[in-house]
Amino acid sequence: MMKSTLVALLLFASTALAADTPRVYIEATETVDGGNSKDKAKQVDFGSAIAAALVKKEVPVVVLTDAAKAQWTIRSVSSQKEDSTGTKVAKLAFGGFGGGFTKFEGTIQVIDNESSAVLFAYNVKKGNFQSAAEAFAKHLKDDYLSKRK
Repeated sequence: MMKSTLVALLLFASTALAADTPRVYIEATETVDGGNSKDKAKQVDFGSAIAAALVKKEVPVVVLTDAAKAQWTIRSVSSQKEDSTGTKVAKLAFGGFGGGFTKFEGTIQVIDNESSAVLFAYNVKKGNFQSAAEAFAKHLKDDYLSKRK
């Protein structure tokens, strides 16, 4: 009897915790090539990188694949630009990489689906899309969700 009561209590507690956890849907986005090179940045799905970063950084949200069941939607716009061969050679010749050869920029919004209010917005410039997504996840967790309680 004690064991079944404990299991029931744990299930109730985890269900109650999940009820307080925001359910988010991440819109799939295609990264634009800032250098106007044909099809170079199209392999980057920044939305998938954001989902992975939310899990990696243990952000207390539940990522859904059904937009209709989500409380929040995460939208992003991103671009990536790779230095030209001449710029790469110049950076190497004059003392290093200068922060690498690729520049990734992204703007991310967390939108409340019921009111359409922007709850959190973040602009990021990093060397690659993974670092940018992880920076967003960290700031969503630390700057917005931790203060929301």
